[in-house]
Formats: sequence, structure tokens, C-alpha cells
Amino acid sequence: MTGLVTWRIRNIYGRWRKIWKEDFRRIFTRGVFIFLMAKPCFPVSTISSFLCCLFVSSFFVNSLVSLPFPHPDQIEILLAFKNEFPILKCDIRKWSESRQKTKSWTSKVNKSFDGVWFDSETGLVTELDLSGACLSGSLSANSSLFRLHHLRYLDLSNNYFDSFSFLPELAKLTNLEILDLSHMGLAGEIPTSVSSLNRLRDLDLSGNELIGSFSPLINLSRLSYLSLSNNHFSGNVPCSLLTIPSLSILYLSQNHLIGTLETMNCYSTSMLESLYLSNNRLSSGSLEPLSKFFYLKDLDLSFQNTTDPVNFVSLGFKSLESLDLSGNAISRLNIRSPNLKELALNECSINEFPTFIKNLPKLKTLRIANNSLKGEVPKWLWSMPSLIQLSLSHNSLDSFEGSPKVVLNSSLYWLDLIYLNLRNNNLTGNLPNIFDKSSYLITLDVSHNQITGKLPRSLTNCTNLEFVNVGSNRIADSFPFWLKDLPNLQVIVLQSNMFHGPIYSPQHPLSFPQLRIMDISGNKFTGSLPHDYFINWSKLLISIPQEKREYVGYDSMYDYYPSMYLRSKGINMELEKILPKSSFEGNINLCGLPLEQSCFSDKVPSTPEAQGPWPQKQEQVLNWKAAAMGYGPGVLFGLAIGQYLIDALFGTRRSDTQLHGGEKGSITGRD
Repeated sequence: MTGLVTWRIRNIYGRWRKIWKEDFRRIFTRGVFIFLMAKPCFPVSTISSFLCCLFVSSFFVNSLVSLPFPHPDQIEILLAFKNEFPILKCDIRKWSESRQKTKSWTSKVNKSFDGVWFDSETGLVTELDLSGACLSGSLSANSSLFRLHHLRYLDLSNNYFDSFSFLPELAKLTNLEILDLSHMGLAGEIPTSVSSLNRLRDLDLSGNELIGSFSPLINLSRLSYLSLSNNHFSGNVPCSLLTIPSLSILYLSQNHLIGTLETMNCYSTSMLESLYLSNNRLSSGSLEPLSKFFYLKDLDLSFQNTTDPVNFVSLGFKSLESLDLSGNAISRLNIRSPNLKELALNECSINEFPTFIKNLPKLKTLRIANNSLKGEVPKWLWSMPSLIQLSLSHNSLDSFEGSPKVVLNSSLYWLDLIYLNLRNNNLTGNLPNIFDKSSYLITLDVSHNQITGKLPRSLTNCTNLEFVNVGSNRIADSFPFWLKDLPNLQVIVLQSNMFHGPIYSPQHPLSFPQLRIMDISGNKFTGSLPHDYFINWSKLLISIPQEKREYVGYDSMYDYYPSMYLRSKGINMELEKILPKSSFEGNINLCGLPLEQSCFSDKVPSTPEAQGPWPQKQEQVLNWKAAAMGYGPGVLFGLAIGQYLIDALFGTRRSDTQLHGGEKGSITGRD
């Protein structure tokens, strides 16, 4: 697609320049002469307006005149090619942008030929974009396609041919400059016919099942862009591939390449600017061989499937601007590159901040998520002059060195803190009021600390916020009515703090459109709850996500499930995963989503073990409680009432969990 955009821009520019040179000066000169001869005394402003209109008109007239008109024999060839595929099969699941392009090829008007471009002078087909054109079946060696000898751009990607006998015939298209055969299921070695296309500049063979040697590509001296990603190439990366004279961008990601970076010691004649080697099996103790590629700007070595920790040590890259080492267990890292702007170190088993980062004056983006960083975020990080994007999620960080206000004074405009999970630390003081409207915060968990003061009102800017847990702190504040309009908020845990005042007020009618759990136990709330308090809380407590929650660092994704403590009868029980079904398994009579057992089954347990030894009334109460857990947003509230009924029936003492005063119970939505 990049090649096509570049090609179209260059082609349009060439046509415009030709119009300017050959036609405009003649029309412009003649128009000015006629105008001045007819009206020699017009004021200057009128002349200026006329000249402007004449310029614009002449440009559009010439553009229309120069529109290409298809050559008759080219029309014949295209219609013959269309007839080779009478049935078009579109698989939207594999290629969402698929459309039946050849279906529009019905007339001699060039606009009816979707994906075809004709030369403005000769009417010959020079560009053919059949990407995702729903072509299936056999593209034979005698196809009409190979009669289009003037083709310079050909894209057959994302089609589903059942044989590849046509590949040798590609050698007939000697004018090709851009060729895209990606995602076609090509198997075997690189077609030798490609070696005859000595005008190729861009070649894309990614997303196939190719193996073997790179030798058919070695003599393509004009090749500047080459993508071989997502194939089955193995062995070492040969210097002959890296030193193709004009090659500047090379994709070799997701193959089975092995060896060390030392085998790539062939930098002297290389023009490479971008090298992508992720998801292979390369190993090295040093980046030095690649650091000597003088023009190298982008380097991706992420996710090399090596068993031993890797040392990435370099004497320095002179031109490097982007480096991705994610997914490698790094035991030593030291990189010196004065021009580095992007650095990704996700999932590298790093347990302390690499100090060499301080010496990267132009660094704009740093991704160091999903590591083992502990303790404080160093304050020198906020003073880096160019840093604007920072990802620290999924670490074990517990505080900022110095005042949190240093974040506000930094150059950052995008900061990813995890799901911000700082629970069970020794945090003291107030929560900083630093959340703005650009925040992507979804989870805030600062429970079990020594935090005082009030909740930061800037949390209202976090429109993605789903989970807030500030339990077991010393926060003294009123009920946060001001959070009621957050569209995604599902869980609020305020338990064991110093919150006070009414939980309900006519001046603050509750909405909380997505709320499922609210825990206010262990505070000093007052007042009573109206009978319709839960009327709008109609969401299920338990939901089955339609898809995994994915957080992409640089090629890495994470799943995160919030947890909370439920307090009942003076005992804290942790709900480890509020959302997946394992939290409820192992209960014979428990039914309903997300469990597989339905509560509406006609089958009745036949064995005494399955039925249980309890009396019928008690069993009914337990089943009611199970149904509430499966379906009810009122599960926690239901448990409290269920316990009360059991105690009342069997003479046990009442639960010490109450709705107001003292140690209050958890409140959830209604069933």
C-alpha cells in the first residue's frame, strides 16, 4: 500500500507537470493577448481577477482533456481476464476490505475499471490493483494478465488461488516496478522468475509459506523495499541480502532465522535504513555489528525465542532513531545513540531503571512495561527534555521519587500507568489531583495504604474508568456523588476509611449507569436508603467479556482482572478475579452464568450426595443464594439477606453486617 501511494503521487505530479509545460503556457498567452486586445483599458483589479480565473480554468480544462482513454486492445485483455474468474468469493473474515473489483469491468469508460489505471498518453494499462478482489480458483500460465506488458504496478495480494503455475510467467512483465504477492498462500521457494524483474523497486512476499534461499533477490539492484515477514525462512541472514545496492527497508519478522548478529558483519556497503527481525531465533552478546550500519534508523529485534538471557551492548549507533528489544530476557543493556527517539523494552525481565536512558537527549517515546521494576520512579525520568510518551504499566512500582508535581512539570503528554495498582504499599499523604481529560486510566487501586485527605476531583476526567478501590486507608471525604456520570464505572470500593455524611441526597440523585458493586463498609455514613435506591442498577455482577482486554505496548498484550476484599462477619475474603468463572467453580448446586450449568435444567440430582443432607427449606434458601450469585448484580446484598434468613430459621446469631452505622456491609445492584 505504501508503494501504491508513492506511485500515485509521483504519477499525478508527472501528469500535472506535463500539462503545465506543453499546454498551459500556450493557452495562457493566447488568452491574455485576446483579452488585452479587446479591452485595453480595464482597471488593474479586473485584469488580476481575469488572470486568476484563466489560470484555474486552464488547469481544470487541461486536466479533463488529459484524462486517459483506454486503448481498445487493453479493454479486450481486461475483459478476457475477468472471464477467467466467473465466480468471485469474498472472505470478509480474512480480508475485511475485500470487494469484487472485476465485476465493474463492463464498458469502455475508464472509470468502470475498478483497480485499473491507464496511461494518459497511450491508454495502456500501467497499474493493476487487485488486492482483495475476491479472485479464487486457478490463475493459469496462459492468463490474459501476462499480455499487459506495460504494467509497472501489480498487486495480487489477499486472493485465494489454488495453484501457482502462473509464477514463471511473471518474467514477461519486465516493466514491473512494484509487485505485491502477499497473503496468497504461496508455498515453496521464492519464484526464480522474480530475478528477471530488474526494474523492481518494491517487492512484498509477506504472509506466505515460503522457504529456502534468498538468491533470486540478490541481483535486483534497484530494489529499495522488501518484505519477507510471516514466512518459514530459516538459517542465517546472508550478507548478500543485507547489501542489495539500493535496499533501504527490509522486513524479516516472524520467520525461523537463527544465528547471531555477528554473522551480519557486512555493513560496509549496506544502505539499510530500516531492519525488522522480530519473532525469530537470533541471539547475540552485542549489537555492535548492526551499530555500524551507517544509515540504519529503525531496528526491531523484539521477541527472539532464545532460552538464555541476552546481553545487548553497543558502542553506539550514529543514525538510529527507533529500537525495539521487547520480549528478550536482557541481562545487560547499554546503548549509546544520540539520535534515538523511540525505545521499547517491554517484557525484558528488567528489575531496575536502565541508567543509560538519561544519556538519550532526543528520546520521545519510552516503553518499559511488563517488567520487574520495583520501588520509586526516578525523578530524572521526568526531566528528560524530549520525552513525551511513557509506558510503565505492569511493574511493581510504588511511588515517585520526589514530589508527584514533577510529573506536571515534565514534557509528557501521554503517560501509561497500568492499570494503576499501588495496593498494599506504605503510601502516605493525599492522592494527587493530576488526572486530565487525556487520561486513559481504567483501574485505580490504592487500597491498603495510609492515604489521607480527599479523593481527587479530577477523576471525573477519566471517562474510561471502570474500577476504583481506595479501601483500607484514612481518607476523610463525603460520598463521591460527583462520580455518578462516569459512563463505564462498575466498581466502587470505599470500605474502611473515614467517609462521612449521607449516601443519598435528593440534590444528588444517583445514576451510575454501569455500577455493579459498591462497598461502603467501615465508614461513618448516615441516613437511610430509599426503597428505589437500586432501581437503575440493572447490570449483571458477573459478565463474560466478548473479547480479551488487550493492552498493546509494542507487540505485547496483557490481560488484567481487578480484585477486591469482601468483608462479612468480621472476616476479609479476597475476590481475586471479579470477571473470568473459576472464582465460582467447585460448588455442586451453583448455577447460572458464567458457569456452564443452567439454573433452568429439567434434570434433578438423583444421588443423596448430589442432593445434600440439609432439610428442604434450607436447601431452597441456598439455591436462591446461588441463583443470586449467578445472575444478580445484587449478589453481595443477597448474600447478606440470605445469611439473615438462615440465622432466623435455625436460631443462629444475626450477622453483624448492617446497612448503616458501625461496620456496614457491601451494597450491590439489584437482581
